[in-house]
Amino acid sequence: RAESDCVVRVPASSQVCKTEQASYEAAISDVRQLSESTISLSIKGDSLTQLAFLPGQYVNLRVPGSDQTRAYSFSSMPRDGEVSFLIRNVPGGLMSSFLTGLAKSGDSLTLVGPLGSFYLRDIKRPLLLLAGGTGLAPFTAMLEKIAEQGSEHPLHLIYGVTHDHDLVEMDKLEAFVARIPNFSYSACVASPDSSYPQKGYVTQHIEPRHLNDGEVDVYLCGPPPMVEAVSQFIREQGLQPANFFYEKFAASA
Repeated sequence: RAESDCVVRVPASSQVCKTEQASYEAAISDVRQLSESTISLSIKGDSLTQLAFLPGQYVNLRVPGSDQTRAYSFSSMPRDGEVSFLIRNVPGGLMSSFLTGLAKSGDSLTLVGPLGSFYLRDIKRPLLLLAGGTGLAPFTAMLEKIAEQGSEHPLHLIYGVTHDHDLVEMDKLEAFVARIPNFSYSACVASPDSSYPQKGYVTQHIEPRHLNDGEVDVYLCGPPPMVEAVSQFIREQGLQPANFFYEKFAASA
């Protein structure tokens, strides 16, 4: 709390501050179940050509036939009035039930946003990106932006899931490796029954070089236990990252 006159310097460009929230109408252009745990949703509309958001932000989507909304991060940047999302398939979930049982191309959806302070800042040092499950969504949007603008700093993504079938969009990550010269990624599966080569939790695959003696910006999107585990892991390394941005999410039934 300020106790005297002061000047507050916000470490973001003025362009960032001009991203305003609004309500938009769109229609489903594609809905697919990528796995038993993950749904891919794309929506398109003339109004979305006016939608401006920062990679990493989210919107509230209204569930058709109800007054309920659900928050989802953009998994792509806007292109010709179309945006995409990665949505966790929650058993009994209101939006999940609609998308897996009723949704079809052309169905109307209302969204409000953009929202959230979890977004890609100017890249001034190496980045460590940590994704848990559908927490991968904001990072594919970020990587699209980085692929367009380039980066002179190394970027590494660690993508952790619970079961083998939860691994999705691996082909998209491979494409980013080809498009972004200094980008690398690894994936890991927590289940001991996994047949995937790399097992365990994300923290077990963070190497000292990824933390760069603290001269690193860490971005983390995942469920609350993952956020706490990563925070504790970094503290145990005796390091303080230059920046640590995170987004917690939890499923709604």
